[in-house]
Amino acid sequence: MGNEVDRPTFTFFVETQQFMEVRVCAVVPVLNEEKFIKRCIDSLLAQTVPIDILVLDGGSDDGTLDHLSKYGDSIVVIDNPGKRVAQARNLALQHISEDITHCLEIIGHSWVDPDHVEIRINELLEVEKRIGMKIGAIGCRTKAGDSKGAISQWVEGALSSPIGSGGGQFKTFKGCEKTKIPAFCLHRVEALRDVGGWDERFITSQDSDLSMRMISAGWQLWRSDSSYVYMHKRSTLTSWWKMSHRYGFWRTKVILKHPKRFDIRELLPLIGLVLIFLLETWWWAPAAYGAALLLMGLIYRPKDAGFSAVLGIPLCLIILHTSFTIGLVDGLFRTGRVPSDRP
Repeated sequence: MGNEVDRPTFTFFVETQQFMEVRVCAVVPVLNEEKFIKRCIDSLLAQTVPIDILVLDGGSDDGTLDHLSKYGDSIVVIDNPGKRVAQARNLALQHISEDITHCLEIIGHSWVDPDHVEIRINELLEVEKRIGMKIGAIGCRTKAGDSKGAISQWVEGALSSPIGSGGGQFKTFKGCEKTKIPAFCLHRVEALRDVGGWDERFITSQDSDLSMRMISAGWQLWRSDSSYVYMHKRSTLTSWWKMSHRYGFWRTKVILKHPKRFDIRELLPLIGLVLIFLLETWWWAPAAYGAALLLMGLIYRPKDAGFSAVLGIPLCLIILHTSFTIGLVDGLFRTGRVPSDRP
């Protein structure tokens, strides 16, 4: 496990109007992913097209590196002194081979189906053929992993609901469409270099910031639902609260830098709270909110979840709305700090 990449190269050809050479490197930032890293790497090695795999370790002190060492020359592992995702991805841009055309975003507690990369490439090239220009990236949908804990299922139900998904990586959408915030992208390396990579000041929401800068530089961003990234969801209410707060906090930082990223939906919990104090018939606001929460629990309860999810999903939505809103306000006054909801 060194700092230099010296591996056989692979070429994948896709026919559009002419043959185009596409080479993909999967970039995997990790930090203490002992429980999940094997499934992640195995899924990348099983792809129907050959790809490079570059793992950037932020100083894991569990068994992550032991697992990675077993793959030998099948993957490349380098140290990430900056520890965080943005630093890892920028470091990857310095280490990938010159003939790599695209980088695949993935993280250590996620995995993909064997044809994921092939589908991503075909979708990206099809979009480019249709619109007659290169695009910066194409994202995909996320799906829950196979965690069976009750709270993980509640979280999944909350994120599947229209009042819990927002417009980012957990958005439920259909088809192939242009977007401002694609998730788990296949990025064109040319576009990444054009905007200077990721802003390392962002501990979270670095992808949202990157997307806004790409759009400002003239790159189109797309997403499609033809393949998925599977993720393990939070398994405790405490970690769910911390994650929700962190997303709200850094959303404010992104909006302050990129006002066009603002979405009025993210202020609805705060607006509802204000209405309670302003309206004479204040009771209808919490009553309507409670009814909506219960409806979400009934509709979005995972098929294999127990009846407790009918109440657990509303609980997770309340935590999401409350902590995210507190985070939005908090982001106006504090600088960022290392998240504590992940190891």
